Amino acid sequence: MRKLFRNIHLWLSVPFGLIITIICFSGAALVFENEVMELCHRDLYYVDKVGVSPLPMSEIKQKVAATLPDSISVKGVTTSLNPERTWQVKLSKPRHASVYVDPYTGEVKGKHERAPFFKTMFRLHRWLLDSKPDGGIFWGKMIVGTATLMLVLILVSGVVIWWPRTRKALKNSLKIVTGKGLRRFLYSLHVAGGMYALLFLLVMALTGLTWSFPWYRTAFFNLFGLEATQRVGWIFSVHVGSWGGMTTRILTFLAALLGGTLPLTGYYLWIRRLYSAKRRKKSVTP
Repeated sequence: MRKLFRNIHLWLSVPFGLIITIICFSGAALVFENEVMELCHRDLYYVDKVGVSPLPMSEIKQKVAATLPDSISVKGVTTSLNPERTWQVKLSKPRHASVYVDPYTGEVKGKHERAPFFKTMFRLHRWLLDSKPDGGIFWGKMIVGTATLMLVLILVSGVVIWWPRTRKALKNSLKIVTGKGLRRFLYSLHVAGGMYALLFLLVMALTGLTWSFPWYRTAFFNLFGLEATQRVGWIFSVHVGSWGGMTTRILTFLAALLGGTLPLTGYYLWIRRLYSAKRRKKSVTP
């Protein structure tokens, strides 16, 4: 049985490994996007001076609407419990458009724009930089979805291969060994790192698939009984680890980094094994 799962693990990892690495590393780069943007553009996210109390919501909407063309309207306002932060006003178009407003004066501080780096990382993570076609197959989205589905199977087969038979074997398998050569280090990183990141990688993969396949999204939402208004926010918070605050976001970030290294260490171990087998074959050949 282990031999079967070892073959499944290997022959799914070989063609999809590099794609999985790209998905994981680009996803890790997006985990702290908000913090990086706030650090670089503090004037957009924080008010110049904290007032006595914010303006009425209706007045803020009116002030923002006065700065917009007739074809664009205000959809809603996201407030903050932090009195020093600006409020985000969502617009009807273009998609995901919004502006940041000083809640004490109604002044529009600026519009929400994704930095080019994070825009590239997002497109790489979701579509491998592919663009949605006018018709036909969205290949980038399809490849990412297929690779993510394969990641689930790779992780499950990896658990079967790893499953220790004794407590001592369990303890040893969860150690990352240093000082005993590169091969030993990378092997232990592959095995122990995979186990440490397993749960988070499975959660990220299973939630990420909802953006790739409509049939999976429908089944997933029905399984968990999610209402339409809950779906996007709930899935996103679980996917990026924000559901548990900074702690789960850091763990998600580390798991994504480990997930990106697993195919690379796996490739090294596989190529090393092929090379060793070839050398042994040559040594016994008369």
